[in-house]
Amino acid sequence: MSLPPEVHARYVTIIDSILENADLTTITTKSIRQGIQDQVEYDITPQKNAIKALIGERFDIANAKRNGEPTVVPSVEPAEPVETTPQTNGVHHSSESSPSKRVAESDEVSDLADTSPPKKKQKSTVDADAAFAAKLQAEEDKMARPTRGGGTRKSAPAKKKKKPKKDRITASDDSEIDGEEKESKPKRDTGFHFQKPLNLSPALSNLFDGETQMSRPQITKRIWAYIKGNDLQDPSDKRFIICDARMREVFKQDKVHMFTMTKLISQQVYNPDE
Repeated sequence: MSLPPEVHARYVTIIDSILENADLTTITTKSIRQGIQDQVEYDITPQKNAIKALIGERFDIANAKRNGEPTVVPSVEPAEPVETTPQTNGVHHSSESSPSKRVAESDEVSDLADTSPPKKKQKSTVDADAAFAAKLQAEEDKMARPTRGGGTRKSAPAKKKKKPKKDRITASDDSEIDGEEKESKPKRDTGFHFQKPLNLSPALSNLFDGETQMSRPQITKRIWAYIKGNDLQDPSDKRFIICDARMREVFKQDKVHMFTMTKLISQQVYNPDE
């Protein structure tokens, strides 16, 4: 799902503040997502893909600022003007919003609302299972009293009923208590580490003297070394890069803004696992 303009602007502010004081060689998308979650009062899981893309974009910009022009700060311009009114669950409501926007906002609210009850459901399921097991045990006890060897029969069902009850409680406990262990498993983290090597397009590989894989920080460092080494910054406005023949193969234009450049580079790198 896409982010509403006011939510997008808020996330940009949060992400930039995290990246400003972070070690860009070790920070991950997961830690940045957690930083966003800590500063909002609703579940951001439904927005995970959009947030991941935004984090990658802001990381490239932050990395470019550190390696190129630290004094230049990119402007954040949402698609629509943002009113300074209270927000609910990250969705801004305006009396002048169009019907389509109201429908989209209501859908997002319902999506966010649906994400809050799971823990309560788990607890109620455990209680219901326990009550059901107790009821079955009582019925077993009733039926076992008039028969011979009833004591033997009573002990066997009791063990059988305890096991599923214990299993259910354990599964529930694991889901709530063992969260840190689950987060430590690589498969559970759908984000990416910024130091992970990425495959380069042929044009980008040619720019980097035949290199086929680099991490994001390495790419940023190498391209700025190339720009400065060949004196390709526009003297009248150093935010613009004058493309030579090798850079034109990558960016398909004669001059490119430094922040636009980071976005275009992201289209020239690929995850080796995909």
